[in-house]
This record gives sequence, structure tokens and C-alpha cells, in this order.
Amino acid sequence: MTSSNDKKKLTDIMMGEAVLTLLHDGGPISTGSLITRLHVLAASEQNEIRKQACEWAITQVRESMAVNRDRDNHETGDNENVHYLFHHNDAADDNDKH
Repeated sequence: MTSSNDKKKLTDIMMGEAVLTLLHDGGPISTGSLITRLHVLAASEQNEIRKQACEWAITQVRESMAVNRDRDNHETGDNENVHYLFHHNDAADDNDKH
């Protein structure tokens, strides 16, 4: 049985291999293309542990997407595609000279 640390390392390796193949192919790199590439790697992988690591990597990417989507929806609060980087809630300090 692999340890949690070994599982994480192998998952990172498989994710890295997927990213490298995307870079090598010259196509777009996105979460969708990464998931697709990980599926391809898993389907062609003979080693069951490496195949499982691809599945773990896919789960990680999907969970990351969900967290980012939830965070973005919470931050905007109005379902617009607007992301506010700065909030101007405080009055300007007249003592600041730039």
C-alpha cells in the first residue's frame, strides 16, 4: 500500500506529465485540456498505481475548479463576469503624497 506522501508525489508527477505533453503539443493549456490529457494518460497506462494517480489528479483539478468557481461566485455576488481586484470603501487619505 502506498503512503499518503507517495500518493501525493505520484499524483503530482502524473499531473506534470500531462502538462508537459500539453506544452509539447503546443495546444491550449486549461483545466479542461488538463483533465482530458489525464484521462488519456490513465487509459494508456499499464501500471495500475500510475493509472490511479491520474484519477487522483483529475479529482484534484475538478475540486480546484469547484473551489475557484465557488469563490468567484461569492466574491462577485451578482453573477456577473466582473472580478473586483480593488475595493474603494475607504476615503482617500489627504496625507498620502505619491
